[in-house]
Amino acid sequence: MPAQAQDSVAAFGYEWSRLRIVESRLSLYRKVFASRGVWFDYYDDKVVADVGSGNGRFAWALAAMTKAREILSIELSTDAVEHQRRTLTDSRIRIIQGDAARVKFKADVIYAAGFIQHTMDPRATIANLVDNLNDGGELLCSFYMRSLASTALRPLRWVLSRLTMDLLWALTPLLAPLFMVHREGREGGFQNARHTAFDWLAGHGYQHYFTEATIREACLSASIDEHNILRVSEGLYRIRKGAFPLILDAERIFF
Repeated sequence: MPAQAQDSVAAFGYEWSRLRIVESRLSLYRKVFASRGVWFDYYDDKVVADVGSGNGRFAWALAAMTKAREILSIELSTDAVEHQRRTLTDSRIRIIQGDAARVKFKADVIYAAGFIQHTMDPRATIANLVDNLNDGGELLCSFYMRSLASTALRPLRWVLSRLTMDLLWALTPLLAPLFMVHREGREGGFQNARHTAFDWLAGHGYQHYFTEATIREACLSASIDEHNILRVSEGLYRIRKGAFPLILDAERIFF
């Protein structure tokens, strides 16, 4: 498939190499563990890939908070990769520069947070990620869901995406409150809300929104059994590669 649009790659390189983001161990635990519906020891002794890893904060969290055997930090932007190479020092982390729709590796778990919607072809990206999983492995994936808010913000994004990245970032203090309405946004704090505003409104090449039906269709097209698609919460899914061993039918059983 064609390469990702360079304006999208450049926007993320700008965001993750030049702009600071603030996290705590508590907020990282919520994002890497609790919100994904997994226990504290879920990643232990596994090869874990953080795909679309940006500035590397989730790869850092996996190294600091788990006993993962190896952590693959996979990112396309050259600027973001160089930033990671300066800041990630754990010997278990291997940084790979590559396009999520093309890159080849093998992992037991793929952590994919907040990037599928910014790829040229999300369905092809999901198919490649599934192909990179070991049998029985899981893809922990988040999606931007189609909503009234996403529709309402589309004209604003169309206008703001024409601005330079410096100017748009300067405007994010005015836009951040839009992304602090929900509890997760408030818990993340104002600085992270600025990043969310930049993510939603910057000149990325692509911004896809999903429904539960389109997520299911993408998984089925990647040969995922329908019973191996688990919705954890709104926009957050656990997707397992491999056969589903049970025979399920609608025959009534009386007890």
